Amino acid sequence: MTENPQNDATASADVTGTDTNRRRFLKLAGVGSVAALAGCTQGGGGGGGGGNGNWEPSEPVRYIVPYDQGGGTDTYARGIVEAFTDSLGQNVQIENIPGAGGLNGFGQLMSAEPDGHTILGSATPLEVAPQMLEDPGFDQRDATGIGVFGSSAWTLVVNKQYEGEVEDLTDVIEKYNSGEWKSIGIQEPGSSQDIIVLLAKYKLDYNWNWKNRVHYTGTGPVSEAVAKNEVPCGIGTDAGTQSVVDNGSIFPATVFVSDGSPVYKDVPSVTDLDFPEMDFVGGLQRGMYAPPETPRDIRDVLSQRLKEAVEADSTQQWSKETGNPVGHEGPDQAEKIITDAFKKYEELNVIQLVEQHAN
Repeated sequence: MTENPQNDATASADVTGTDTNRRRFLKLAGVGSVAALAGCTQGGGGGGGGGNGNWEPSEPVRYIVPYDQGGGTDTYARGIVEAFTDSLGQNVQIENIPGAGGLNGFGQLMSAEPDGHTILGSATPLEVAPQMLEDPGFDQRDATGIGVFGSSAWTLVVNKQYEGEVEDLTDVIEKYNSGEWKSIGIQEPGSSQDIIVLLAKYKLDYNWNWKNRVHYTGTGPVSEAVAKNEVPCGIGTDAGTQSVVDNGSIFPATVFVSDGSPVYKDVPSVTDLDFPEMDFVGGLQRGMYAPPETPRDIRDVLSQRLKEAVEADSTQQWSKETGNPVGHEGPDQAEKIITDAFKKYEELNVIQLVEQHAN
């Protein structure tokens, strides 16, 4: 599964709990307050940010990014690496291991020694569908959560020529249902955007009768395709579409996360428009993980150092300049976002839906 190559910058059986956590995170990220962010830390399995152990890294830390350079997960890694290096007192070396929808990198993490010197940055739920489509020989739910430190929201963007006649998703759906529009720009089959439009047509009460899905390699190509009117609209991340929105070629119409986007504060969410929520696939959570069976004291130190990196002036400035929101939640939440995504995919038979409409 190809991840967004531009700056990108939660599923739940207990949807209310997940929504509450995300709402808190987005509000904190939106104000960018270091003091507020400090209050966002979760307990994280009894440690969450405590860092009470005596462990310290004794060698450079390998930071696996399971996607190519330039993607959203890579962008977040490079945005935080300076402050994370300072907080750890050891060099943090980013290593891109793309392929298999993020599972090549996850495989490297899962087989690494649980000694605190190998970590991974994820983009949940992007890696969920690949594991469910084909067993990779490990289960990413076994990874040890360190924390959640960023988020992105999938956003519907529309070509500028339709300003005035299209305001939000309701108008977009009318365009498709009338037959005026037929194609929509998204990433490849099984991607989050693909799942969003499949759910909106076949599972949830959206009545969105698009005809053709045109597949691109990421948010950047989707945004450019909409700007050139190859497709009238498409779906990309909020921060990833921002530069094209700012130049006036496209405009954001609706955000697929209930709490909206800190990038597009005035753009309605699907639930604002009385459509069913799809938060579990409507955004990306930027989590950090260690290998299975990483000792608790190591996990807690890493979580504390991650929190310090998020609060650092350099990270806050990067977030402000790029539009990629940052915040910190602890190990429990990092593990919860993965397990909740799997539960929701199973509940809605997402994989069967993807396989049924793969072409």
